[in-house]
Amino acid sequence: MHLINHHCLLRDDCLHETPDVQEALRRLPQHIVDERNFRIVRALQLSLQKTVLPKEEWTKFEEDKLYLTPIVDQVKKERLEKENWEKEY
Repeated sequence: MHLINHHCLLRDDCLHETPDVQEALRRLPQHIVDERNFRIVRALQLSLQKTVLPKEEWTKFEEDKLYLTPIVDQVKKERLEKENWEKEY
């Protein structure tokens, strides 16, 4: 299923849910997670209905902020530091 064609998702909504992404999601405020879940459910519904979101509801380029990537990067950094520390000690 190719959800990105529905133009209702943000780039970070499409991140594969690795353990690092799951930890980053856990660190987000609940309202941000709820908004993400709403966008994903709406994209799935549109896909199942074989419909496209009306153009006026598409996510505008300037609205597509990376809300999760910086947190995922921090989680990865912490995990790698921990793994390196555990190797040495």
